[in-house]
Amino acid sequence: MAGINLNAITENATRFGTRLQETISEHTREFALSRGSSTSYFDMPEERVRNIRNQLDSSSDREKLDAMKRLIALISKGRNVSEFFAQVVKNVASHNIEIRKLVYIYLLRYAEQEPDLALLSINTFQKDLSDPNPLIRAMALRVLSGIRVSMIGSIVVLAIKKCAADISPYVRKAAALAIPKLFSPHVFV
Repeated sequence: MAGINLNAITENATRFGTRLQETISEHTREFALSRGSSTSYFDMPEERVRNIRNQLDSSSDREKLDAMKRLIALISKGRNVSEFFAQVVKNVASHNIEIRKLVYIYLLRYAEQEPDLALLSINTFQKDLSDPNPLIRAMALRVLSGIRVSMIGSIVVLAIKKCAADISPYVRKAAALAIPKLFSPHVFV
């Protein structure tokens, strides 16, 4: 009787192992397919790069998000995409949080090269410091303090003061991390 139970257990374990292996193979295949679609941002023809300007000016959030992902991918490859700065700044007040995050990353990278255009976005960041979402408030302060334009030093000080008294600990942490940026050489001095 013990031999029968042992055979049944061995058979069940073999079936379970086979099913587990099939499931792992399916998930690996799905992962490879989904991962392959995101690598298209890194391997794009020059024609798609030229189309980014039109996508950024589009009324569709999906196209804007796609364009911003392409720009960030190009930045990560070391390519200079500062030529799109004016179109990106137009999207700084987007209602889509994903677009907004990517715009913030782009602005941190190129604001120093385009200080006049970067100043156009400062008003939006100041408004975002009063947003009901603490994530937006913290991101706005992080970007505002990270923009390396000397003319906004007093604005950053006021923003830090406001965020240091925020009810959200996440925003207060962002304010604490923004303080050393004020004293960083070549930023606000």
